[in-house]
Amino acid sequence: MVQVKQMNLEIQLNKDILRKFGFNKEVDAVEHGFCPLCKQPISKDDFIDELSKKEYKISGLCQKCQDEMFEE
Repeated sequence: MVQVKQMNLEIQLNKDILRKFGFNKEVDAVEHGFCPLCKQPISKDDFIDELSKKEYKISGLCQKCQDEMFEE
């Protein structure tokens, strides 16, 4: 339970920092279930693995944008 509260606090702090740097639209998009880059709706079922889900929790990026961003 303590870990969940800590994680929620970290997420909120990240949102606050992003908003202070002018990323209001991007934070709003993620909060409403949209990718901050392509603005497409996101479904948790779209992610192909645990690493992609983890990246989503960090950046809010959909699977397609992750694939493009981290293309090898």
